[in-house]
Amino acid sequence: MLLEGKDIFLTGATGGIGKPLVGILKERGANVRSYDRASQGDLMERIDTTCKALRDETPDILINLAGINDFGHAEDQDYDALLTLNLLVPMRLCQAVLPAMRQRNHGQIVNIGSMVGLIPLPHMTGYAAAKSGLKGYSDALRRELCGTEITVTHVAPRAVSTGMNSGKLGLLNRKTKATEDRPRDVALRIANAIELDAADFRLGWPERLFATLNALVPSMIDKGLRKNTRIGEEILAGDKVATKPALITNTTQSGAEARRNIA
Repeated sequence: MLLEGKDIFLTGATGGIGKPLVGILKERGANVRSYDRASQGDLMERIDTTCKALRDETPDILINLAGINDFGHAEDQDYDALLTLNLLVPMRLCQAVLPAMRQRNHGQIVNIGSMVGLIPLPHMTGYAAAKSGLKGYSDALRRELCGTEITVTHVAPRAVSTGMNSGKLGLLNRKTKATEDRPRDVALRIANAIELDAADFRLGWPERLFATLNALVPSMIDKGLRKNTRIGEEILAGDKVATKPALITNTTQSGAEARRNIA
């Protein structure tokens, strides 16, 4: 679908990928509307209002880009937030645009997933589950819409050099020598995938190979990711030590001195 003159609604427009993507879409002649968290509030909390707006004014193309990730032990992750923003919000927005798209028999839904959804990584259980779910949802919806002029595009980038991949995740990527793509390069590939009406667009080599191997012989990937598990545990252990309050053993300290000794 050529972007010239198309009306696009985009979530995640202010993120690391979203900013260059908006520019590229406009350069190609699209009219871009976006959800602005700064002025409109938390998308998860405003989902009903946003869905109503999309039903009232349905775009030609919906791009679900907004997302969050978390790196930590499974028992410490906020699964409600991870699953809501990464999976349930895109599903709800798709439901909002589908009636008008079906009526006019035209439209495109673009769900931005992740290679983590195809190669589930240790210490990213909530994010992996949500992105795996988004891939399954995209496939199922695309098959449901066969015979119509509505297309569904699922794009799975690998690690991208954005704020989401800073901190502990950035350290993990450096220690495991994972490649991080530049945001504008990824945005450009997303725009190309939209224009090509690509069904399943995966970015990165050898990640595409590993995704296939994970589907065919997951035990092989289990073994290959043991190093990631070990490095991840080291990072999490170091983070716990860094944030643990120091023990106060000198009972003669003043209150102010004691507070200065707490990390």
